[in-house]
Amino acid sequence: MKVISKCTGRAFCIKCITKFVATSVDRIRMAVLSANLPQSKISQGEPMQGATEALADFVAKTTFADIPAGVIENAKLMMLDTLGVILAATRDPGCKLLAEWAKDQEAASRATVIGQGFRTSPMLAALVNGHASHALDYDDSGHYSTQTLPVALALGEPAHVSGESILRAYILGREVCARLDGAFDAGREKLTGPTYRGWHHTGTNGSLGAAAAAAVVQALNAEQVRTAFGIAANGACGLRANMGTMAKALVSGNAARNGVMAATLAARGFTAEKSILETPQGIADAFCKDSDIDWQALTRDLGKRYELERGAITKEYPSCSPSHRPIEAVVQLVNQHGIRADDVDWIECDPHSFSLRRQYANDSHEGQYSLAYCLSVALLDGRMALSQMTDERVKAPDVQTLMRRLRIVPPPDGPVERRPKERLTIHLKNGQAHSTEVSHARRINKRADLEAKYFTCVEGSLSAEAARRLCDTVLGVENVNDISQVLAQVRGV
Repeated sequence: MKVISKCTGRAFCIKCITKFVATSVDRIRMAVLSANLPQSKISQGEPMQGATEALADFVAKTTFADIPAGVIENAKLMMLDTLGVILAATRDPGCKLLAEWAKDQEAASRATVIGQGFRTSPMLAALVNGHASHALDYDDSGHYSTQTLPVALALGEPAHVSGESILRAYILGREVCARLDGAFDAGREKLTGPTYRGWHHTGTNGSLGAAAAAAVVQALNAEQVRTAFGIAANGACGLRANMGTMAKALVSGNAARNGVMAATLAARGFTAEKSILETPQGIADAFCKDSDIDWQALTRDLGKRYELERGAITKEYPSCSPSHRPIEAVVQLVNQHGIRADDVDWIECDPHSFSLRRQYANDSHEGQYSLAYCLSVALLDGRMALSQMTDERVKAPDVQTLMRRLRIVPPPDGPVERRPKERLTIHLKNGQAHSTEVSHARRINKRADLEAKYFTCVEGSLSAEAARRLCDTVLGVENVNDISQVLAQVRGV
């Protein structure tokens, strides 16, 4: 049925008008929730009523067309990086064990376990792929890809959804992770908050980000997304004490699994608390103190500003981030002055003992969290790459000898976890000393460098031709009609 405008004489379809009005009302409602919450009455620690609803509305009602083009381009680069890192991790002992365990469950063969040559249930695929994406500690800044992309792929493959849908799920899931981190870990830069009480945000906030990604693939409405958040919250966990073990990366796998379970249960009518972020005894109450929280970070410019606008940013080195500036300083000094490891007596630098929990390393997982290992192998090899973070290199006699001999001494003013500039000095046995300062550890953030990292990661998993084909497919994934075409390229033998 059509109606004629008295003003213009043009004909309009009633169905189109209805759809336009409904969409406009939804967008106005989301804007009101994100912008017109009683901000002036809210202190950093005072719960923001409607916070869960605002975040759920954003997830359910943001269309692909709403997302800035630059964010989409960066998301494709991060998707490529994550697939590369997962394929590199297929040779990791922990990843092999978890994949074998998942295969033994004999679940329905519906979703690809990347690089392992089999399919399983979406929930188990999300678990294994999420774990693999974080196992090498070589993933992106914030670890947001590790919880969200595995979920989108695991649910999207059996549903044969489009690449555009996967990108939307991935981007919105990442944004939820970033918003929760900004709100509930607001004191992190001041060395306070859940992180400094032992919680690992990758598993806690990541479970809700994973639920958001899953909700998009499942096409849940806003009320169902709120329910999914409530379900996911019951599985939200992650403890920093496991850093330096195989279980560390399981926080990402568990978060991804939680997201799949939460969204699929919500779709079936399973119930949960619908204001889980702000309600008494909810997420904020359980994990945070009032002084930890910046509630406005949840909704400030929601839908207008995205975390991915910063760029596609990933790690230069496969180790815990606090080790990066010391590694970079050692590599600089070794290459600049021709320093030989045998000539080194001791090193003066911040030990970063809060995150770098392992004094020495006996395997690659401990190596990621041992400053003594990272600096020893950097002294010996003059570099830090995937080949330096293997069980074989960690156990090599030259590394073990130097690591246990090398003294790492804090600066005269004592150890500091977060300095604007980090100074490192290598003291030689002959009395000479060489120093340098590093303000910011290098990150890979240019397309050419991201692609180069990807091709390095997939060596041994894909032929050069297959690697190029996958790269081209992912960087044009919005044009893929069925995401299973991408998963078929990374299943392995």
